[in-house]
Amino acid sequence: MLTVTHYYREVRNTGLSIEGIFTTVKKDLDDQAVISNYFCNPAKSRLQNTREAKKYASEINHITGDVNFLAMGLKGRKNILTIHDFGYYENPIHKWWKKAIYSLFWFRLPLKYIDIVTVVSEFTKEKLIKYFDFPEDRIRVIPDPVKPVFRYAKKEVLNKIPVVLMLGTGKHKNLDNLIEAAKGTNYHLEIVGWPAKDELEKLKEYKIAHTVCNNLTEEQVWERYVACDVLYIASHYEGFGMPIIEAQAVGRPVITSNIGAMLELGKNSAILVDPLKPDETRNAIAALVSDKQYYDKVVAKGLENAGKYEHHVVSAQYLEVYKELAGGA
Repeated sequence: MLTVTHYYREVRNTGLSIEGIFTTVKKDLDDQAVISNYFCNPAKSRLQNTREAKKYASEINHITGDVNFLAMGLKGRKNILTIHDFGYYENPIHKWWKKAIYSLFWFRLPLKYIDIVTVVSEFTKEKLIKYFDFPEDRIRVIPDPVKPVFRYAKKEVLNKIPVVLMLGTGKHKNLDNLIEAAKGTNYHLEIVGWPAKDELEKLKEYKIAHTVCNNLTEEQVWERYVACDVLYIASHYEGFGMPIIEAQAVGRPVITSNIGAMLELGKNSAILVDPLKPDETRNAIAALVSDKQYYDKVVAKGLENAGKYEHHVVSAQYLEVYKELAGGA
């Protein structure tokens, strides 16, 4: 049986991100591979963690993301790196020297010791080739899986006051666009995250009904999907856009951006809008909540799309990469 080590950043009290994704993969492959975990120790330096990592090396070593530098301690091993996005690298607020250091220790040096890179979308694959000239034949596109907790719950009747859910905050998530779209409506915005001060002030100024919550468990996130009528995720940037697939799996229609990975995930199954045009978002919400037949049609397309990201399907793709690398020289 294959032996694999999953390398993670430090332990975090969340299952909603990288850790949750690969915990699901590990469970799915339990009878086909022996997978152990290595978590970085936040009390130690990156150099110390890199040295420590090699002590836990297996037949296959999979760096799951956000600790790419560990690859430098795995020289001579069979190594896989998962890249989720290039958000930090592309963020214009970072000074040139910070970007240069990050580029060197997160990509340029680690990639020298990586056999196969998995990326979550074609969008991310194109950026990997563009920025770092990584060989295309050593890149595999494997999307993030929908975890079992995000189960289907049919929406029989819409809320009298439409509830629009948004997961995640930060200016790139584009809450400003949703606020402008909801201005003058009776929509209730449910925001999971930490909105900025100016966003909260604008919600108050426009007298938009809203609630804000954070630090939710996965089950609680599922409950928010169930309670809402529509998911909004018309961000300026996403490396993947997991809420698109989660909401579709639960049975809720999605409004997302017509750019990047969001276009890739939502094409032909979500309502695509220009993230710079609030009118398009406003019209999309209005169309969904005013016509249940249209609403159900969008939901049906979303459910079909979400099936491609079912966790057993995605886990099997990782197993194939492990087997491919194990069989290599």
